[in-house]
Amino acid sequence: MKLKLFGIVILALGLSACGNKQNETQPAAVKVDVPKIYQNFCISCHGNQLQGGQGPNIQKVGERLDEAEIIKRIQKGGGGMPPFQVALKEEELKALASWLAGLK
Repeated sequence: MKLKLFGIVILALGLSACGNKQNETQPAAVKVDVPKIYQNFCISCHGNQLQGGQGPNIQKVGERLDEAEIIKRIQKGGGGMPPFQVALKEEELKALASWLAGLK
């Protein structure tokens, strides 16, 4: 289920970069590797299956928090979680939060 949802998110991100070339002023889409971001910043506390450990279980975090709330939590930290505002680029933060918000 999680892998299927992750695949849908990746497909949606990939398709959102498709389109016609009428508007050449838009910057090229930046490819964000959400699994790599999770591995680098989240896995040590939230586990390789999002099951928790030092941090809480986030397998269904999208049922509790929406994308904006997840972004805020990642940026500011709280409840024992350190802030990652400086560590993540804006597009990485948004991609990670979007993926997590879809976990329901």
